[in-house]
Amino acid sequence: MLKERQKSILEAAIVEHIRTARPVASQEIMQRLCFGISPATIRNEMQSLDEGGYLEQPHTSAGRIPTDKGYRFFVDNLIEHSNLNTKEEKYMERAFRGNEQDECIKNLSKTIAEISGTFTVAGVFDNDIFYDNGLTDVLDEPEFEEADSIRSFGRLVDMLNEAIPELFKKHEIEQEAIFIGEENPLKETRGCTMTVSRWRHPRGFEGFLAMVGPKRAQYQKQVAILHYLEDIRN
Repeated sequence: MLKERQKSILEAAIVEHIRTARPVASQEIMQRLCFGISPATIRNEMQSLDEGGYLEQPHTSAGRIPTDKGYRFFVDNLIEHSNLNTKEEKYMERAFRGNEQDECIKNLSKTIAEISGTFTVAGVFDNDIFYDNGLTDVLDEPEFEEADSIRSFGRLVDMLNEAIPELFKKHEIEQEAIFIGEENPLKETRGCTMTVSRWRHPRGFEGFLAMVGPKRAQYQKQVAILHYLEDIRN
């Protein structure tokens, strides 16, 4: 079990890394926390978090980055109930306003890609209509500066439309799930975070979606999207 101080330091490290895409040093944690913990104490706690598998230190840097375990703890324990802001809720309402399946899927993938900053695939379970959006924005992230990483993500994009419906069936995903790194059931996504969810249109047809991007994801925003989709399902 993590101590409260360790939780605060881990949260600050993850939030700062998500913001900057850089390894985070103890001095940055001290500035973010804004309460009286000395840099030496923060360094000691970060070392403990490193030893516990929540943070890791790239060999070229004095700072630390979150591990899959650290992100998982953040998602499960440190994100409070998140809601979309008023503007985002209006965008989501507009996406579900159309009565035609094709129109709804197209608008939904575009809207969620814009809100979450991810590559988003949306479709319905009983036909072969798929739409995806957000690829260009994802590839602008620092994680995709190298040509190999771009090619790898491109291969993932090519197979995702067909793989996601099968994923829901094979793994019996009833509502939603956030897969981080090695947790991903699809080997092609194990360097990413993939968030999947079912959705239901007011007319009654049901669909699926997947948000895929770097592990350095806007988790609060994705959780808020999941809450919104859960509310309209119920």
